[in-house]
Amino acid sequence: MDGTGAAQPQTLPGPLAVLTARPEGEEGELGPECTYYVLGTAHVSSESCEDVAKLIRAVRPQVVLVELCSERKPILTADKIKEPSLPEVLNEIRAGRATPFQGIYSWLLAKVGRNLDVMPGEEFRVALREAHAIGAQVVLGDRELTITLARVWHSLSLWEKFKLTGTLLWTGISMLDGEEMRQEMERLKETDAITEAIREFGKDFPGLIRPLLVERDQYMAFMLRKLSSRAHTVVAVVGAGHLQGIRQQWEQEIDIAEITRMPEQRQPLLRWRRVALLAAGGVLVSTALLRYGGRR
Repeated sequence: MDGTGAAQPQTLPGPLAVLTARPEGEEGELGPECTYYVLGTAHVSSESCEDVAKLIRAVRPQVVLVELCSERKPILTADKIKEPSLPEVLNEIRAGRATPFQGIYSWLLAKVGRNLDVMPGEEFRVALREAHAIGAQVVLGDRELTITLARVWHSLSLWEKFKLTGTLLWTGISMLDGEEMRQEMERLKETDAITEAIREFGKDFPGLIRPLLVERDQYMAFMLRKLSSRAHTVVAVVGAGHLQGIRQQWEQEIDIAEITRMPEQRQPLLRWRRVALLAAGGVLVSTALLRYGGRR
């Protein structure tokens, strides 16, 4: 039905995967071939924003798919994103309005964007502007964030939840400065490097890999293939860490019902609150260590 053998134009920005697919009619006949240009980006990188604009202008697609879901759609029109304070994040967790992973992850992403002077998701806003300029349709191609985070959290043991929350907290507190972070983000923009970094992280948290990476690769591959009957050229803007997985899933059967299923809540509320309190303790300990270290 489709393939991955199309040659990659050398003049286009990368990392880039060029894929093809043909839609199947009701009687199994194949329609005209659709070509997909799947661009890998670093989510808080000004260079990635330029790459998105260059690609859309070069290939002039009928459809542009972005790695967003309906819950994250407001990113496309946001002027700025407020960076929540740690007390605000912990209040959200204690009130049950967010899991520790959701709260700390959102805080960390906003902090990264502020340090880099780039709003998280800027490449998607560029994609929207460029698509509108040529009359292309913009499609949301990622699984709903609530489902992804629920499946990530569900996959972890209680100890892993505490450990992951502490790791994210420490990452935010001891974050590199803006220039060092820019260099690191651009170094990790190539597909293999960022995928390897995610999988390296998965050695400590093996339950993260499938819901956070593999299942979303499957979902985006499925959504892209559905577009073959609506366009003959499609551009997709996704995180560079998803490129390899989308290639691998391109010709596979995908159980879309399974990967969009919301898991049952196994942990009682009291246990969730214990994790939140442990996370709060982690903040206090980390802050004390930093202050103590600064006095030495």
